[in-house]
Amino acid sequence: MSPGKLTVSLLILVGTAVAQPPLPALRVEATNGGSILIIRNVASQPLTGFLIELLNYPGSYYAFWQDDVTSEPIAAGAEQKTQVSNMTIGAVPDYVKVEGALYADGSSSGVPDKVALLVERRRFTLQILRALIERFQKAQEKSIGKDSLIRDLKQWSDSMQPVGRPKRYSQPDINNAAARNLIESALKSLGEHSVSETLSELRAEEQRAK
Repeated sequence: MSPGKLTVSLLILVGTAVAQPPLPALRVEATNGGSILIIRNVASQPLTGFLIELLNYPGSYYAFWQDDVTSEPIAAGAEQKTQVSNMTIGAVPDYVKVEGALYADGSSSGVPDKVALLVERRRFTLQILRALIERFQKAQEKSIGKDSLIRDLKQWSDSMQPVGRPKRYSQPDINNAAARNLIESALKSLGEHSVSETLSELRAEEQRAK
């Protein structure tokens, strides 16, 4: 997300006079070995990020984030199905809610503090993407081999593991989990492609995220 779009999102968070777009519609279905999240964008703008949570169900909590800076938005009126391994949410769908959403025009909807988590998570993820690009560029400039780069990325990812039990709404833990996903994606690409090819992919992802 560009600084301009981020500013718009933050302004909408505190602006009480601005009408929010509707939250995405959600259905949750049980399936073998997990559950299916079916989310439909009922707003007029592409849906670029959202948070789904299992709330107020005794003894259980679950959160599903989709706000990777590299993911494709869900077009207005379109539907997305995602299978997850959690079986509880499929058994108790009434407890599963969309708590926050971000849209392509910079607008947002949902619970203000959950939207704030999404906005900050996006900012941090874009920061990590640019840091990844820098590491790959340095590896090329210094002729660092793929194996050494892989070790470096794995150490970086491990450094972001939570200490102790993660807090449900801890912004650092939320950010670090998103960063690990991005680094793991780069590692997977690096395992299948050259350093140069993976760097090109990362640069293309950065352009889409702006």
